[in-house]
Amino acid sequence: MNKEMALERIKQGFLQSQAMLLALGDENRQLIIVALLQVGCTGTRVGTLTAETHLSRPAISHHLKILKVAGLVTLRKVGTKHYYAVNPSANFAVLQSTTAVIQQLAQEEINE
Repeated sequence: MNKEMALERIKQGFLQSQAMLLALGDENRQLIIVALLQVGCTGTRVGTLTAETHLSRPAISHHLKILKVAGLVTLRKVGTKHYYAVNPSANFAVLQSTTAVIQQLAQEEINE
């Protein structure tokens, strides 16, 4: 891949990953993602996340909303209960692909 193509792929990858990068830029949201990964794919409720992260229920709800809008968290409703889980979406694949192109381009620059 030539340099111009690589730079365009990086640019597009950043554009596609903007919401995810903004969402993951907050330490509290990072803690929530880790807590959700600890409980597994079945998900968990806000109360459990408050105990794991020591954040208030309103704070957890606020951060979950941002993570959900970014496509990083899913919501499953069972009756009146809401369960949140990490969304293994394409967002992570786009970011992974973008960083791979950056690494490749940087390595080529070093080797020249």
